[in-house]
Amino acid sequence: MFQHPSEFVTFKASPHLPGVELYSARLVDHAFAPHVHDGYSIGAIEAGVERFRYQGTEHLAPAGTLVLLNPDEMHTGEAEIDAGWTYQMLYIEPDTLRSMAGSEAFFPDAAVHDPVLAGAYQRIFRQMWTASDDLAFLSGFTQLVDAIVARYGRNARDMRQVSARGQQRMASMQRVLDCIEDRLDETLSIDTLAAEAGLSVFHFVRSFSAAFHVTPHQYVQARRAARAKHLLARRVTPSEAAAAAGLTDQSHLNRWFKRAYGVTPAQYQQQIGTRPQGPARR
Repeated sequence: MFQHPSEFVTFKASPHLPGVELYSARLVDHAFAPHVHDGYSIGAIEAGVERFRYQGTEHLAPAGTLVLLNPDEMHTGEAEIDAGWTYQMLYIEPDTLRSMAGSEAFFPDAAVHDPVLAGAYQRIFRQMWTASDDLAFLSGFTQLVDAIVARYGRNARDMRQVSARGQQRMASMQRVLDCIEDRLDETLSIDTLAAEAGLSVFHFVRSFSAAFHVTPHQYVQARRAARAKHLLARRVTPSEAAAAAGLTDQSHLNRWFKRAYGVTPAQYQQQIGTRPQGPARR
């Protein structure tokens, strides 16, 4: 599935803590299309250098960098150097992190160079990947995430108060986001979304792109892939997930899912153990 022979992507659902996925990858030629994760993405670069776009800014993440992305934030990912990059990630549902931190956490910096903590991350991550029971998994997970949140996290409520004016400017766009979520399984037109914002189609595209750093089409496609991923994790078949996410067919889902997450829907379900039983599916 990959162009380069050393590339791989592996997901693993934690059997010891619901709401957590582990992810390990090495990528050279593959570039991720703009996509989102419903929860926090907390990771460490083990080798090489990644380039990614997040909140309208380009970031470089060399080895020893922690990558800290907030939920539902669009981002990309590609190699900055010929050797590519190797990294590990934890995908954590907001409720899980909230129960740990006692509040809604927010990471103001998407990439922080911290070789010591990144090294500890890689060591603990390997232990979590092979943990045989919840005692071993939760011990390492709690130690690691607490250290990262304490050093680089902020209280999201405080951050929202600081940026209240910016939130007010985006208020008209919230209707658009709600419309997209409510009608994601339908054909969405630019006229419909522009009307929700009360703007002409051209002004809407410019305003939306300025607010979210991606075009409306890129955002909708990313939300479709994210919904499909959510459903696939709950044993929904790829064809059913494609229909529920508003994609024309399973082959359409395969293309977008691979671009967003590096694996096909079937590979993702195989890796996390949610492949539906029955006749083999592509």
